[in-house]
Amino acid sequence: MYEVKSLKKKSRHIKKFIKLEFKFYKDDENWVAPLKGDTRKMLKGKDNPLFDNGDQAFFMVYKGKKPVGRVLVGIDEELNRVRGYKQGFFSMFECIDDEQAARALLDTSLKWLEQKGMDTVIGPLSPSNGDDRKGFVVMGKGQPVLLNAYTKDYYPRLVEEYGFSKNDDHFAYLFNPDDFDIEKHRAAVEYAKKKGGFRVEKLNPKDIENECRDIKRILDNSVPEEWDYLVTPTLEAVIDEFRGLLPFYDGHYCYIARKGDIPIGFMVALPDYNQVLKRMKGKMMPLGWAKFLYYRRRINGARALVQMVDRNYHNMGVNYAMYFEAYKDWQETKLQYIEASCIDETNLQSRLGVERAGGKHYRTYRTYRYTIKKEDREGRSG
Repeated sequence: MYEVKSLKKKSRHIKKFIKLEFKFYKDDENWVAPLKGDTRKMLKGKDNPLFDNGDQAFFMVYKGKKPVGRVLVGIDEELNRVRGYKQGFFSMFECIDDEQAARALLDTSLKWLEQKGMDTVIGPLSPSNGDDRKGFVVMGKGQPVLLNAYTKDYYPRLVEEYGFSKNDDHFAYLFNPDDFDIEKHRAAVEYAKKKGGFRVEKLNPKDIENECRDIKRILDNSVPEEWDYLVTPTLEAVIDEFRGLLPFYDGHYCYIARKGDIPIGFMVALPDYNQVLKRMKGKMMPLGWAKFLYYRRRINGARALVQMVDRNYHNMGVNYAMYFEAYKDWQETKLQYIEASCIDETNLQSRLGVERAGGKHYRTYRTYRYTIKKEDREGRSG
């Protein structure tokens, strides 16, 4: 009944892969269409460091001539080298609500990974080693904030029926300025900074290479070993990432905490451009640029993409102090909300800092794990 086909990294094949998502969500008012051009370049490997780290494969499942599902699978050889893993990943999973269709798609994907020597697969992860499209939504409703995943509510059931189990959860917290009395927190923040001997400063875009060196140092001393989907990026990758963010940086919501000359924490937030992308419907031309320039002035929210604190400086209120600075910026920019995401459920220090600063847990994204066993797959297909 179902046939799975492998797609090549050719433009016409990638277009098919992208187009299926638009068919799945075309009537969903909460879905935000990704820019087709940017997605196509990313999937062909342009400016995508993850695709330089190993092999990838694109699969689509068909019912007759109609495509009813897709998935990207790949291997991060750098992660496997550093961690000693034989682990693959899957990403951009879409499928109709049919166990047989999902099984055909996943069987083919796992067979490909097994032939590459992998014994484990986790996902859904970002197709670019970033924070986009990570996890299935298992808690929360509504339009996603910038770069966050938006998935069908039955996807967790499909992969669980196949045999996947929870890998970990990632939490999103919502901040509402009306719930925060800035003066009530000012004394506590000043006490924490004085006692810990640290300060919080805004990111300096004119000295971005040195700022990135400090951020790299923080990352090296903060990424937990148990995070099985991530290794710290190189300095060059950090610099490239932040140079890409600079056009969107308006002097607000990005901070570095320092104790003397030692960088101990950082936070990066960006305007919620999903509010603009929603109106562009996946197209930059012919009127996309005009819509972008017009609606970007009306953005009323932001997403805190990452908040990290050097493990040697936990329990000092560093996260709390950085969010306090965000509230001060909030008073100036008059945004209506900030979402802090995605915070790993095991990152108790970040969660405590966010909750202490007034963040409310309102959405959860879940990744899954599967141990690849050939005999299990043969048993299901037989």
